[in-house]
Amino acid sequence: MKHIAIDYHFVRDLVAAKKLQVSHVPTSHQLADLLTKPLSSTRHHFLKDKIGVIEDTAILRGRKGVLT
Repeated sequence: MKHIAIDYHFVRDLVAAKKLQVSHVPTSHQLADLLTKPLSSTRHHFLKDKIGVIEDTAILRGRKGVLT
């Protein structure tokens, strides 16, 4: 529990110094859900697009010159 207290105070101090602004993120936009929860296909694609993941099967096949 000590590490949580340290993190809490670190963040609290940054907020007090106006170096960090904490804001609410609605459940519908929680990007971490992409890696931590089972999602519907629609939800998966929505969050994947939000973090900038692109689908290119050529990259998966190891084709040369794809990233140039």
